[in-house]
Amino acid sequence: MISLLAVEFGGVALPMAAILATVGLLLALNTAYTLRNRRVPAVDIRAELLVVKLQMVLDLLLLTVLLSFSGGIENPFHTIYIIHVLLAGLLFKGSEIRRMALLAGLLFTAEVLGEALGLVPHHHLSSGPEMSHDWRFVSSGLAAFWLVLVGCAYLSASIMRHNRTIKDELVVRQGQLVAADKAKIDFFRYVSHEVKTPVVTAQSAVEAVLAVAGADMAEKPRDLLRRTVERLRQATEIVQGLSDLTRGPLHQGQDVRDVNLNRIVAALLDGQQSLIESRGLRAEARLPAEDVLLRASETMVEKVLGNLISNAVRYNRDGGRLIVELRDLGDAVRVAVTDEGIGIRPEDLGRIFDEFYRTPEAKAASSLGTGLGLPIVKRFLEQMGGEIAVESEPGRGSTFTATLRRT
Repeated sequence: MISLLAVEFGGVALPMAAILATVGLLLALNTAYTLRNRRVPAVDIRAELLVVKLQMVLDLLLLTVLLSFSGGIENPFHTIYIIHVLLAGLLFKGSEIRRMALLAGLLFTAEVLGEALGLVPHHHLSSGPEMSHDWRFVSSGLAAFWLVLVGCAYLSASIMRHNRTIKDELVVRQGQLVAADKAKIDFFRYVSHEVKTPVVTAQSAVEAVLAVAGADMAEKPRDLLRRTVERLRQATEIVQGLSDLTRGPLHQGQDVRDVNLNRIVAALLDGQQSLIESRGLRAEARLPAEDVLLRASETMVEKVLGNLISNAVRYNRDGGRLIVELRDLGDAVRVAVTDEGIGIRPEDLGRIFDEFYRTPEAKAASSLGTGLGLPIVKRFLEQMGGEIAVESEPGRGSTFTATLRRT
């Protein structure tokens, strides 16, 4: 475009046919490179870098030819070499950047010296004196060019070396975090495996003692045994919660099927019916007339909805409302569980999905919670590609909304 303007309005005689041919070849080369990147997946990083290097070398060669046809050292756009060196700094490492900078510098120097020595024809751009054969102009121009070129190569290499050092440190830290998380999960798995059997055995033994001799006991020891059963039941829930947290991915792949959410919600509410009645709760299930099906892990869906409904019962107020609403959104399914219980303070909303965390209000309402129910809900939903949202007002109740997407 600049060449066309120079020829049209500046009275400059340039070999337009050669310029257009070079530009066409340059565009074709870059178009082919772009299409190749879109259609060929990047698998081998070395092969991809080799392709990029080849592309940059061909670009530099064609740009040198184009520069020779459009003014040489007089053309202010010879700074395009600097841009290629900066790009090399972003893509390559130390020695590769230096080689690319050296190639760019040698190509430009060869073109300028070729014109100065008369080996390559020079196409004059301005109406002033021709400077391509003035050795003072040529030497000062090349010196400035090399100074900027080497400076840019050094700065880009230094910056990218610093960035790569930071990246390597982040990769190491990420590996440490992954290892720590794996160690935590392995510990949970070990604890849940080793503790579950003796806890269940102890619970069964105490329950057996109460069943056989409870009526003959004094009130104080009988009450102590009852509280022991409750604590052992809580310990069993913790062990089961730890087991769920560590076995989530296994559940995800083991029992994937078309899950009937209407039936699961109805069954979960039915399982809580005795506690609902004992507290005088007004439970309501708002289910679509047609069954809502979702292809997912049935175990994980039951755990998610079971924890939400159980919490809504446990932390509701006596005589409060409990609403479970199921909606089919087409590309997703949404289940909202609403209670009129203790609610959650705004400052606690960011922590309720942390493992073992229970709000002060939850501890006051029930001593049997484990602090693992909501973390299990969040983790299982994330593994199924879903999400959880909560709206709550202290003393007025909460609404937990689980969204499960259809893939």
